[in-house]
Amino acid sequence: MRRGGPVWTGQRATSGTEMEVEVWRGSGSGGPGPGSGSPSPAPSPPGLAALARAAELLQVRRDFRGALAACRCGLEPGGAEPEGSGSSTLRPGDLKSSLCIMGIQALAELNQWDQVLSWVLELYQIPEKIPAKILQMCIILYSKVGEPGRMQQAVSSWLQCWASPSGVGCGAGLVLELYLLHVLLPLGLYAEAEELILDTAVLTEQQRGAALRVVAQRRPEQLEQEQAGSRSQVTEGCSQNRHPARNALFQLIQQVLGLSWRCLHLVSLRKLILAVFLAYLLIVRLDPASPAALSWLASLQHFLRLMWNTMFAPYYKTRIGK
Repeated sequence: MRRGGPVWTGQRATSGTEMEVEVWRGSGSGGPGPGSGSPSPAPSPPGLAALARAAELLQVRRDFRGALAACRCGLEPGGAEPEGSGSSTLRPGDLKSSLCIMGIQALAELNQWDQVLSWVLELYQIPEKIPAKILQMCIILYSKVGEPGRMQQAVSSWLQCWASPSGVGCGAGLVLELYLLHVLLPLGLYAEAEELILDTAVLTEQQRGAALRVVAQRRPEQLEQEQAGSRSQVTEGCSQNRHPARNALFQLIQQVLGLSWRCLHLVSLRKLILAVFLAYLLIVRLDPASPAALSWLASLQHFLRLMWNTMFAPYYKTRIGK
């Protein structure tokens, strides 16, 4: 698909269903997630320089390839690891996750969204080590491009590790919500969604009940959409079977128009205008009584005018040959 044009907007879209699920979202869903640690000394200058360079190229200059190259340079071994001494507000995993987030946006802007998940897994080796905020971005990105199934295995493995009472503060609640709304339900996996809601330890009883109601509400809606789509396909098939000659005529007209359009594209506009102007002078403006007029042009002009009058003149002026 292009899926053409930039697909990542940097903001999370909300819907009516998501507003309904706000009831059961965990209070600690915006935590740092796995991959973060205790505060450490200031990051090394190369890592911060790569981060600043990537931000400038991405947001100011709109040079997405340069921003991606800067992120990869900063994520090289030793580039994103804090070293030295001093005080800093950055934790060990913050610099790496920030460069990864900018790289994801650069890949999306370059329409290389299919490489996002593999690139993230290359950085973190296994899904369980991916920070929650990066996993949330990946879920929304693949949902926007219509490929939610690509995230199913990675998010399922992540939730098996972090969907526990100890993972409430690391963003597991929001990951679970996005996984249900943007992966399982669009794929029609209602049984898997209900099983996940019942087995997870992240949700409270109130949140669990609200999530089950959302699944129950989405199930008939999707079934109705599938039935409506099947009925429209059956109707189109019946119309084609009832009027095969008409459909064949429409296809022939479409092919002729397409061929004419392609032929017009092959001819330059200047030559086409010149040809139309010469035809106008020869057919419309040529005086048949002029000595310069050729006999075949005069005959052609007379024939075209007679045909025009016969086809488009009012009925009381039309001449019908006997």
